[in-house]
Amino acid sequence: MKPDVKKILAKLSENKVELAAKKPAAILKSANALQDKAQKAEESMEKVYNKYREGQQEYMRKLADIEDKAMDLDDDLDRIAALAKDLGIKPEQIDGYDKAQGLVKFMKSAADNFRAYQSF
Repeated sequence: MKPDVKKILAKLSENKVELAAKKPAAILKSANALQDKAQKAEESMEKVYNKYREGQQEYMRKLADIEDKAMDLDDDLDRIAALAKDLGIKPEQIDGYDKAQGLVKFMKSAADNFRAYQSF
């Protein structure tokens, strides 16, 4: 006996309505899961970002400290140069003076000479 075509269509129609009724709830569940995932990712990124900012600020403080100390060393080199001139010699004749002067000059502008990290 062949099933009636109308019965089959009616049965299929019922299944479609039933599936459609379940779909929004499943979509909501999936959307909520995505929202939770996005929120956790954002919280994780916020922690990383804050750690980065703290590190960048500490880096800049250290560079500023290096520049300050280099200025003190430059003052010391100026005193050595003045004493050398009083003795009638050129400061460059003193062993290590040129190298020290070059490095101190470089370190006086440490913030310009070392890698810059973006601050936000």
